[in-house]
Amino acid sequence: MKQPLVSPLAKINFIQWFLAHCEFRGESPRRILCALLKEEKTLQRIKIVRHGSILRPLLVISSQGTGMPPAVLLTYNLVLSDPPDVMEYVSSTGEGAIYLTFYFPGRDRCLLYRDVLEEFPLPVAQDKVDSLQMDLEIKLLLIEAENEVQRTKLLAQIDEALAKKEKKTFLRLARILKSL
Repeated sequence: MKQPLVSPLAKINFIQWFLAHCEFRGESPRRILCALLKEEKTLQRIKIVRHGSILRPLLVISSQGTGMPPAVLLTYNLVLSDPPDVMEYVSSTGEGAIYLTFYFPGRDRCLLYRDVLEEFPLPVAQDKVDSLQMDLEIKLLLIEAENEVQRTKLLAQIDEALAKKEKKTFLRLARILKSL
């Protein structure tokens, strides 16, 4: 059996540090990471990477202040952000690797993060990797922009429900907003 480059314990320690030291918009990142911590077999398949531009499935977890979506799973044909959907996909993918990257302020200077990175040599020139990484980050920013548009629309609908004193509508919209 091939030994992992980074031990599951090192991954657990970093994820716990990340959860304790970063703020999130919404509960999705925390729910997904806590679920991963509970599944040792899945945790062994996780490869934490810095540059995930061509790696799939890629799970992106971001803290506040990065401009990135809080939690999103990218496959070749899916974009998932709902924690149950993400965990169902991760659980159903069999034995293959799941790539995980984090965005948080100071990530380039964080020694704990560097210690758990498992970068793989890619059969592509470095300038192409950089270009692909920029494309990935632009895609993530667009996903976050779409989320922001949805949040703005929901806030307007919530204001309208409050003005009309529609409690059920307000509660339903608040749940949707919280999930974003």
